[in-house]
Amino acid sequence: MKEIAVIGGTGAQGMPVVQALAQSGRYRVRVLTRDPQSSRAKKLAALPNVTLVQGAQDNQQDLHNVFRGVYGAWVNLDGFTLGEKNELFYGFRAYEIARAERVQHYVWAQIEYGLGNAKFDEKYHCGHMDSKGRVGKFILTQGQDGMNSTLFSTGPYMDMLMDGLFVPEEKPDGSFVWANPAPSDNKLPLIALCDIGVYNLWVFDNPSESAGMDLSVVTGHVSFAEIAKVFTEVTGKPAVHRSISWETYASRAEPYPGAFVNWTLGPDAARDDSTMSWRENFGAFWRYWGDGITKPRDTVILDRIHPNRIRTLAEWMGHVGYDGKRKSVLKQVEDWAIKG
Repeated sequence: MKEIAVIGGTGAQGMPVVQALAQSGRYRVRVLTRDPQSSRAKKLAALPNVTLVQGAQDNQQDLHNVFRGVYGAWVNLDGFTLGEKNELFYGFRAYEIARAERVQHYVWAQIEYGLGNAKFDEKYHCGHMDSKGRVGKFILTQGQDGMNSTLFSTGPYMDMLMDGLFVPEEKPDGSFVWANPAPSDNKLPLIALCDIGVYNLWVFDNPSESAGMDLSVVTGHVSFAEIAKVFTEVTGKPAVHRSISWETYASRAEPYPGAFVNWTLGPDAARDDSTMSWRENFGAFWRYWGDGITKPRDTVILDRIHPNRIRTLAEWMGHVGYDGKRKSVLKQVEDWAIKG
C-alpha cells in the first residue's frame, strides 16, 4: 500500500480524509499530531493502517520526518493557531520540504483566496482564508514536474450549523433563531464534511486527472432563510433567520472582548501587526460570503467523482440527525472549551 502523510488529521476536515484513505485498503496513513494522547488522535489510531507521528506543523524537522519515505501528502495547516504570517511561512516550507523528501503527490487543503477574488478590496481581507489561498496559488505555479500537486478547496462547512458561527439559538418556546449578518436571501456554498473523504480518496487514486487541479467542492448553495425553512420541514420545529448588524452580532459572538483571530492561544499570547483581531477577520468573512463574491462550483465533476454525494441541506440534516443543538465539530472550538 502507498503511504500518505497527513497534517491536520485531527481537524474537522482531516478526520474524514484519514478515515477514507485508511479504510480504502489502498493506503497507509501517517498522521502528524502534537498530542498522540488526545481523544481525536486516539480515534484515528484505532483505524486500520493509521500510524501517529508526534510532531508539530511549525517545526521544519518534524515536517521532514513526516514526509520522508511517503508517496503522498495531504496538508491542512491550522491557520488559527499559526496566524496568517506563520501559515504563509510554513505553508511554503511544507511544500518545499515535501519536494525535498521526494513526495510524489501533494494535496493542499485550502479555502478560496477571497481577497484575490474580491479584486483586492481590503474590506474582504480575511486572514484565515487568504493565507491558505496565497499558498495555493504558489503551489500551482510550480507546475507538475517532479511532484504532482492538487488544491482541495472548501467553503464554509455545513456542519458549522452544529458548531462555530452558524449554530442557531434555541428559544424557551422551542423555536430556533439564526441571527447573524448574512442577508437572508444570499446563498453560501456549504460543504458536508462527511463527503470530504471520498473526494480526497479520488484525488490520490486518479493523479493523472487530479494533478494541477483546484478541486472546489460544495454540497449546496443555501441561504439562511432556506436553512430555517428546511429545518422546520425536517424537524417540525419553528425557525427563522434574522439579519442583524455586524456590531450587534460581534458583541454576542466574540470569544472575549478584544479577542484576536487566534483566540484559542489566550489573550496574552505574543502577537504583532500581522495578527488580525477576531472582529477584523470574521467581519471580512461575513462580508465576503454575504456579498456573494465566491465563484460558482463545477457540480458536474463532483457528481462524477462522488455519485452518492449529499446534494441537499435536507438530505444532510437527515443524515446527521440535525436538531439545531450544538455538537463538537471544530477542533479550535473544542480546544478552547477544554482550556476554559
